[in-house]
Amino acid sequence: MRKLQEAVRFPQSVQLFRFCFRVLELRQPNDKVHDQDLGSILNYNPSDTSHWKRGKKAIRNVQSLENLAKALDVDLEIIQDLADGLVDLDEAWCDFCDAEEERRLSLEEPGVRIERRDRSLEIEKVAQEILAKANVTTVPVHIPELISAFPFIQLMPGDVSDKLARSSRVRPGHYAIRFRKGDIRAHTRTAIAREIARIVLLSEREKFKFTSRCETLSQAEIVDFANALLVPREALAVEIQKISTRVNMVKALADLFWAPKSVIRSRLSSILFETASNSVFEAAALEARISVQDRTEMADEEFLDEEFSEDANSLSFSKKQGRTTPTNAPSSVH
Repeated sequence: MRKLQEAVRFPQSVQLFRFCFRVLELRQPNDKVHDQDLGSILNYNPSDTSHWKRGKKAIRNVQSLENLAKALDVDLEIIQDLADGLVDLDEAWCDFCDAEEERRLSLEEPGVRIERRDRSLEIEKVAQEILAKANVTTVPVHIPELISAFPFIQLMPGDVSDKLARSSRVRPGHYAIRFRKGDIRAHTRTAIAREIARIVLLSEREKFKFTSRCETLSQAEIVDFANALLVPREALAVEIQKISTRVNMVKALADLFWAPKSVIRSRLSSILFETASNSVFEAAALEARISVQDRTEMADEEFLDEEFSEDANSLSFSKKQGRTTPTNAPSSVH
């Protein structure tokens, strides 16, 4: 056992291999994928590929990471975060699925994207009412504070193997959310918030007076609702104006709100498009349509920072809020 543990010198490389292999299987559903299919992307021979797979070889070269991102059509930042050990396989897969969903929606008719914008305004209003009911006054929003606004939902740690969190109905009108045991990280908090959103939007929709469900936008609504709960609109814009222009805005906000960077980007985009005219959604040059290949040649955060900086000062908010920043991820749910 000790020898086996010592053999895995670079566990982050193992995670990267598994993620890339899983994506390759998704991209080639009609073909059986072999390890060397992945290794060949980096011009590895079978021995190098085996070492990568078993964690005996670190994948750190920037060009190698870029080649993987381009070949697999994946956001470069997801690949980089995996290689650096900043996220694990499940967290990276969550980010990947979010990106795939946004890509799918970007290819929908303009009317669908306009409807999403309109529904997000409705979601924003409900989220603000819930946060007020939960008496959330600081950031990050702690999960126990948030769950207090939903007396019909019970939260408990459990054995959740395939997801970071999973919800189930325990009896009519009452639900339980089980989350993966261990240290609570940003992606786990997001997964819990999405299960709350799933329960509300799929099972208790009428209770919160939402408009009728749209199948095409069902998953987008869940994501938007969870994001609005974890990253309150008012607090977000207040904190944006405090951030120095010399730092990475997306990363700084992600640390502050204890949320994945993908959630912060989504929130920034949704606020930008709140007052956008319908013609914006009909334009062919929307950010969501930029190919993954183009994204690897520019910093994703810089792109969004530039887009957002022009409108940040035009947003009005009633008051500033205090904040508390977690220094270490605790073992209890926050």
